Amino acid sequence: MTQSGSLFWEFLFYSTFGVVVTSSVALAGVLLVFSFLIIPATIGVMFASSLSRQLAIGWIAGTLTSAVGLALSFALDLPTGAAIVCAFGAALALAGMVYCLLRADRLITLGVAVVAVRWVGAALIAGSAIQLAVAPREDQPLFDMLEYAAPSLRSLYFTKVESATFQDSNEYAERHRVSAEQLIELERARRTQGEALDEAEVRRISSFLKSYGEMRKGEQFVMGEVRARARERIRWGASLVLLALALLLVPLSWRGFWSRSAV
Repeated sequence: MTQSGSLFWEFLFYSTFGVVVTSSVALAGVLLVFSFLIIPATIGVMFASSLSRQLAIGWIAGTLTSAVGLALSFALDLPTGAAIVCAFGAALALAGMVYCLLRADRLITLGVAVVAVRWVGAALIAGSAIQLAVAPREDQPLFDMLEYAAPSLRSLYFTKVESATFQDSNEYAERHRVSAEQLIELERARRTQGEALDEAEVRRISSFLKSYGEMRKGEQFVMGEVRARARERIRWGASLVLLALALLLVPLSWRGFWSRSAV
């Protein structure tokens, strides 16, 4: 390829890149835009040499990672952009580990990966312990994620009264959500069948939806208050247990550490 042809393609690439960035950053944010632009392409370059395979791998990785981020955002009620960015970061880390397993000594790579996972896990647990001790009434992402996966964990620190109150509020909140969805579906069915809704009916449906939403928020507030009070009551003991667990998870030789301290 001649120098003029190379300059043309470089100009086309950078100009297109600039247009995409400037037009998308205002809508989605810097991190999300650069995650979409860079991480799928990086994963494609890691596992393929030809342009067609790189594009295919990048498209597949970008699509799957976006779907996982959206699913996590919906399931855990997280900000969509932040969830997708974190999913892209996790995908890049996973791709790096897979690349090392495929290209390097698998035992060494596996050992390094295990050590890294232990450090990350210890840091997350220690951070959650400190956050629980300092601000027990604030959101606790690690606790919330574990309780979402296994709701029975709440019985470890809820009293019987708290468990009953939380369960009742959860059932009422779910009932209000279902009622609102049924009302929306009924309205959609009537509109699909060509039935005209007069202004009074529209106002009545809107009023019911607003009422269901407010009642659901009230029940969710009660659930949050019960959970916050329970965590506030057990914060010191739970924080110490979590810190001890984090220390056990740290990949250090504690036997050698204590022997050197004794000397």
